[in-house]
Amino acid sequence: MKRRFLAPEVIQTSQMDCGAAALTSLFTGLGIPISYGRLREACQTDVDGTSIDVLEDIAKSLGLDAGQTLWPLDYMMVPEVDAFPALLVTKDPVGAPHFVVAWRRIGQRIQLMDPARGRRWINFSTLRELAFTHRMPVRADAWRDWMESEEPALAFARRFARIGARSEGHHLVRTARSDPTWRSFAALDAALRMTQSLVSERAIARGAPAAALCASLFEQARNDVRSSDPESLDHAVVPSTYWSATPARPSPDGAPQVVLAGAVMVRVHGVRAERAPRPELSPELEAAIREPPVEPVRQLAAMLRQDGALAPAVLALSLLAASTGGALEALVLRSTLEVGRHLGVLAQRLSGMGVLLALLVLLLVLDLTFAGGVLRMGRRFEARLRVAFLTKIPRLHDRYFQSRPASDMAHRCHAIHPVRELPMLAGRLVRCVMDLLVTTAGLLWIDPESALPIALGAALSLVGPWLAQRALSERDLRVRSFDGALSRHYLDALLGLLPLRAHGAERALRRQHATTTLEWARAGFDRLRASVLVDALAQIVGSALAVYLVFDYLARTPEPAAMLLLLYWASSVPALGQEIASTARIYPSMRNRLLRLAEPLGALEEAESTNERGDAPEAGTPSPSPLRSRSRSRRAGAELRLCNVSVRASGHVILEGVDLAIPAGAHVAVVGPSGAGKSSLVGLLLGFYRPSSGEVLVDGVPLRGEHLGRVRAETAWVDPSVQLWNRSLLANLEYGSSPDHGAMMSTLEDADLLRLVERLPDGLQTELGEGGALVAGGEGQRVRIGRAMLRKSPRLVILDEAFRGLDRERRRALLARARARWKDATLLCVMHDVSETRTFDRVLVVERGQVHEDGAPEELLARPSSRYRAMLEAEAEVREQLWSGNGWRRWNVRRGRLETRSDDVRGEA
Repeated sequence: MKRRFLAPEVIQTSQMDCGAAALTSLFTGLGIPISYGRLREACQTDVDGTSIDVLEDIAKSLGLDAGQTLWPLDYMMVPEVDAFPALLVTKDPVGAPHFVVAWRRIGQRIQLMDPARGRRWINFSTLRELAFTHRMPVRADAWRDWMESEEPALAFARRFARIGARSEGHHLVRTARSDPTWRSFAALDAALRMTQSLVSERAIARGAPAAALCASLFEQARNDVRSSDPESLDHAVVPSTYWSATPARPSPDGAPQVVLAGAVMVRVHGVRAERAPRPELSPELEAAIREPPVEPVRQLAAMLRQDGALAPAVLALSLLAASTGGALEALVLRSTLEVGRHLGVLAQRLSGMGVLLALLVLLLVLDLTFAGGVLRMGRRFEARLRVAFLTKIPRLHDRYFQSRPASDMAHRCHAIHPVRELPMLAGRLVRCVMDLLVTTAGLLWIDPESALPIALGAALSLVGPWLAQRALSERDLRVRSFDGALSRHYLDALLGLLPLRAHGAERALRRQHATTTLEWARAGFDRLRASVLVDALAQIVGSALAVYLVFDYLARTPEPAAMLLLLYWASSVPALGQEIASTARIYPSMRNRLLRLAEPLGALEEAESTNERGDAPEAGTPSPSPLRSRSRSRRAGAELRLCNVSVRASGHVILEGVDLAIPAGAHVAVVGPSGAGKSSLVGLLLGFYRPSSGEVLVDGVPLRGEHLGRVRAETAWVDPSVQLWNRSLLANLEYGSSPDHGAMMSTLEDADLLRLVERLPDGLQTELGEGGALVAGGEGQRVRIGRAMLRKSPRLVILDEAFRGLDRERRRALLARARARWKDATLLCVMHDVSETRTFDRVLVVERGQVHEDGAPEELLARPSSRYRAMLEAEAEVREQLWSGNGWRRWNVRRGRLETRSDDVRGEA
C-alpha cells in the first residue's frame, strides 16, 4: 500500500470531530482526496463520533480494505504483524473515547496523528497509557482458532526471540496447541507477557533464565485457569493484568466463552483496486468524496484579477527595475572607487555625485510606487474578501453551522484583516528572488571560475525555504486550529457567565481552557523551533558560501575594487536567503488563514445542498404537478405530509418511520416526554434536519431547494431559542417583517405586551439589552410571540414551547388569541401542558422518536390504554396531590413586591 511517510495533520475544532478528522487524515495519507468539512457535516447525521463501528463502515464504503479487531496492544509492536495504519481508540484526559491514527512504526517509536494534538512520535509505554482497553465476551473455540492462525504464531515467535528463548518458545507453543481447550494458549500468552515485562525492567536476564521462568509461569497459569469461574484468577501467580483472555460465564446456549481484553482498532490493509458495489451513502458522504479540495489560490487570484492586468504588470516592471537598479548602484559605487582618483575637476566630481544621487532618487521612486500599489491592492482584496465572506454566510445551510462552533466562524470573520498584507508579502518575496538572481548574475560576471559554488548557493537559498514549507505549514495550521479552539472557550464563558458562577463550574472550565492553552503553547513553540532552524540553516549555508568566495577570489585575483564588490554581493546572498526564509515563514500563516476563510466560500449553498439527493420523491409519494402546486399555494394553510421519515444526528436515531398527513388549516398539538423528538419533528418543516430516509412534502412538493425558502418565508416560528437583539423593542418586534404600524396595536394587545410597553422607560424605543436581558423570561417570550404575530398571513405556524415562563391563565389566554389570529393557517403547537391540548382538533403523542398516537383528544381519551390519557391523568394527579400539599410555601411576586404566605400566616417583604 502506498502511503505518505508522515501522516497528514488534521486538527479537530470541536469535541465530536475526532472521528471525522482521523478518517480524513487516513484517507488523505493513502492518496484518496476527501473533504474534511463534509465529513464533519456527516458527523451531525450519519457518522457517530463515538462509535468505532460506524467509522469502520465509512472506511469500507469509501474504498478502504479495512476491518475492526480487538487485539492485545503488544501485538502492534511485532514487525511481522502488519498493524499499521489503523484507527485506534484511546482515552482523552477525562476518560472519554477518542480516535487517533496509528500511522507507522519505526523501531520502538510509533507515529501517531492525534486530531486533538497533531502528529507526534511516541514510545510503546506511552501508547499503552493512552489506549482504551475494551473487554468483551467471545466464543472460546473461535478465540482458540484465531490463536492458531498465522499472525498470533508470528507474534509468539517474535516475543520469544526478544527474551532470548526462541527454541524453548517453539516447545511451549506446541504444548499449548496440544490442549484442545483455550486455557493453555491464554496461560502461555499471560506467562510470556509477564516474562517480557520482567526482562524489560532487567529483573531477570535474557536467555536461559527468562526461558525457565516463562516455562514455570506457564505451568502455574495453566493450573490457575482450570475453572470457568471469572474470579479464578484473583489469587493466581500471574496477575490478571497480564491476561488477554480470562474465563467467562457460558453463553445462553451453553457454549464456553472467554472475556477478551485488548485495544480496539480498525486496521487498514490498503485501498481496494476495484470497488465492490457499495450501499447508498448519505448526501454528506457522497459530497465528501465528490467535492474537490479547496483551492484558495484560484479564488484569491480571481479576486486579484478584478483590478485588471495593468496594475500587476506595472508592479512587476517596477520590481524588475528596482532589482536591476540595486545592482547598478553597486556598479556605480565600484566605478567611483576606480575612477574617482582621476576626477580632479570639481565639476566632474559633482557630475559623478549627481549621477549617483539621481540613481538613488529613481530607486526611491520605484520603491514608493511599488509600496503604494501593493497597499492599494491589499485593501481592495480585503474588501472583496469581506464582501464575499459575508455574502456567502447567509446562503449556507443550517447543518454547516451545526458542525462548526459559532465562535470558530466569528474568529474566521475577525481574522480577515491580515490578508491585506498578502500582496505586500508576495511582492517582497518576488523582489527578494529577483535581487538574488541579479546578485547571482553579478557574482558570475565578477568571478566566472566560481560558477558552481555560486549557483549552488543561490539554489539552496531558493530551494531551502520551499522544502521547509510543508513542515512550517502543518505546524502553523496546528497553532491556528488551537487558536480557534481557544476563542470558543472565551465565547462560551461569556455566554454562560451567570450559569457558570451559579453552579460553581469555573474550575471545570478553567481546566479545559488550561488544557487547550497548553497544547496551543506547545504548538507555538514547535512552530518557533522549526522557523529558527530553517533560518539558522539558511544563514549558515549563505555565510559559509560568502566566506569561501571571498577567500578564494583573494587567493587568485587580489583586485581591491572587484574584491569589495564581490564581498558586498557575496554577503548579500545569505541576507537575501534569510529574507526569503523569513518571508516564506510568514506564508504558511497567511495560507492557513486563507484556507480557513476559503473553506466556507467553497461550501455548497443551501439550495445546492438540499438538492443533493435529486428532486425525485421516493416510491409511493405523489409527484406534484406545477398546476397542483400553484393551486395549493393559494390556500391559506399549508398541507403537510411526512412519508416514512427517519432522522439521524450524531449517529443516533432521533425520528424513525414517521408517517403523517396534516391537511391545510389544521391545528395540531404535539405532546410527549422530554427528548421524545417533538422539536425535531417540527424542525423538519423548518429545514433544520434533513431526512436520512423518507420525504417531507409541503403542498405536495418536496421540502428542499427553492421550495424550502418559500415555506420559510410563509412560516411564523416561536421558540425560546429565538434571539432577542440588543435593539429597541420596536426593532425586535419588526425583525423579519416589513414595518406595519397599523397592525402594531392589535399585536401588542394579542401578545399581552401593553403593560410591558408602559413599564419600559422609553416605551417601544427602549433598548432590550444583550439577549433581551432588560425583560424577564416570560416578557421576552411574549416579545417573540409578538414578532411572529407581525408576520403577514403566515401559512404555517410552529409554536415550540412558545408559552414557557408564563402562568397558567396567561398561557391559556395567549394560546386562544394565537389560534384565533392564525385560524386559517396550519398550526403545530409543541407543549408540555397536556390539559391545554384538549381544545385542539388533533393531538400527536411522540415517544422515542415515533408517533405513538394520532387523533382527536376525545377519541384518544376514550382508549383505556392511551398514552395521551395516561399523561393527562398524571398531570392532574401532580396538580391535585403534589402541588396542593401543605409542605409547600407559596411566594407571590406582584409588581416587583414579594408576598409570602405559609398556611394562614401572611407576610410582606
